[in-house]
Amino acid sequence: MGSGDDGATTQLMKIAKVDLRGLQSNTMAWAEARAAVTASMAAHGYVVVVHDALDAELRRALFGRALPELYALPFDTKKSSGAFSNGPHRGYDGQVPSEVLESVAILNPVEPGNVRDFTGRLWPQGNPGFCDTIVSFAKNVLELAQTVERMTLEGLGVHEESIAWQLFSQSHTARMMLYGTPPDKETSNISLGAHPDDQMTTVIAQHEVGGLEVQVDGGRWLAVPPEPGTLIVIGGDQLTLVTNGRVPACIHRVRAPSGRERFSVLLSRRRKGDPIMRAMDELVDEDHPLMYNPCSHEEYRAFRLSEEGRKLREHNPLKAFCGVEKDGSKE
Repeated sequence: MGSGDDGATTQLMKIAKVDLRGLQSNTMAWAEARAAVTASMAAHGYVVVVHDALDAELRRALFGRALPELYALPFDTKKSSGAFSNGPHRGYDGQVPSEVLESVAILNPVEPGNVRDFTGRLWPQGNPGFCDTIVSFAKNVLELAQTVERMTLEGLGVHEESIAWQLFSQSHTARMMLYGTPPDKETSNISLGAHPDDQMTTVIAQHEVGGLEVQVDGGRWLAVPPEPGTLIVIGGDQLTLVTNGRVPACIHRVRAPSGRERFSVLLSRRRKGDPIMRAMDELVDEDHPLMYNPCSHEEYRAFRLSEEGRKLREHNPLKAFCGVEKDGSKE
C-alpha cells in the first residue's frame, strides 16, 4: 500500500472493543479481558479499549482548551518548546507556519516539573491549567498503557519478573498533534502516511474529528472512530522485537479531515536510554525460533530515518534491519 490515496478502500466496519473499566487482577473478568486484549494485539498489533482514563471533564480540558491554546501560539514560540529536540519527532515538528501537520512533544509528562518547564518556555507567565490537564492525562493514560502491556505479556506466557522489568524499563512521551485544514477539501488526502511506530506502545486519544486508520489482514484499512470513552493502543517495532514477533507492529495512517482541524494526543512508551534490546527468553523456543537479532534502538531509529529505511516504511523495516533466518543469518 502506498502512503498516498492509492485507491485502497477504508472499511467503516465496527471495530471490537475491550472494556477495561474497574478490573481487578486475578479475577475472571481480568482473565477474560486479558484474553481479548492478547488476541487483538497478537493478530493486528492494536486493541481498542473502553476506559475512563479520559473522562468527559478531562477530555474537554484537553481538546477544548489545552490544545487550542497551544496551537494558537506563534510559530517561533512553538518551535522553541522542545527540550530534547535532538532529531525528528522529539520536539516540535512543523517546518513552516502553514504546515498541515504540527506536533509538540513533552518528555516524561507524568512529572509535574517537566510539564512546568515545558509550559514556561511557551508561557513565561505560566499556565497552571495547561499543566494540570497534561499531567492528569499522562498519569491516567500511562496506567492504561501499562495495563494493556501487562495483559498482553501475561497472555503470551511471560513470567511476572520479566513483565515487571519490562514495565519499569520504559520512559514515555506525550505528543500533541494538530492536523490542519487540508488544502484540497474535495479529496481523501493522506496527511500521515502508512507506517509502524518505532516505539514499544502508543495510546492514541482522538477528539471528535476522525481520520485514524489501521491496517488488518490482506492490507484492508479500518477506520478507528473517535468515540468518547475509547482509546486505541498500538504496538510498535520495539514490542515486536521483545515479543519475538508475537505482536506485530500496527501499520496505521491518518487521512486528512474534510475541512476541519483534527486534534489527537499520543502517549508513547519506549525503552529508556539506548540499551541493546532482545527477545524475551520465555518467547523463544522450538516452536518460536528467534526472529530478530538484538539491536540498539538508536541505531535502528537512525536506520528508519535513513533513505533506505524510509523506502521500507510500510514493509517491515525491523526485519530488514535485524531480522534472522532459521539458520541464524541476517535477512
